[in-house]
Amino acid sequence: MTAGRSPTKIHDICRVIESFGAEALDRMTPDAAAHKWIAAGFDDAEDVSDWLRARCFSASSAQVLDDSGITPEQAALRTTAGVTDYEETLAYKFVHDDLSIGEVRRIVTNEFWNT
Repeated sequence: MTAGRSPTKIHDICRVIESFGAEALDRMTPDAAAHKWIAAGFDDAEDVSDWLRARCFSASSAQVLDDSGITPEQAALRTTAGVTDYEETLAYKFVHDDLSIGEVRRIVTNEFWNT
């Protein structure tokens, strides 16, 4: 265990991930999934929960979105844009390579200016 990563934090993140089911676990154990989120810079269970609520089931994708200035609330916007026209959240479509980070930014900016 690395300094600053208490067993309680890891346990809390594990519980959050488990509450979102198999898609959030991505064929990992809850502990392994929690460590991926922590390695991506998300060491708070509420932050992890925010991204999972946005249907961003990949810690590395959440990190890219976050580093690009996209919030979980913005990532939770629903769209039919992208490579395929099913309706889903921006985060989900980004994780599945149906939207690029540039397209996500464009949709978020458009939503901001038109609401």
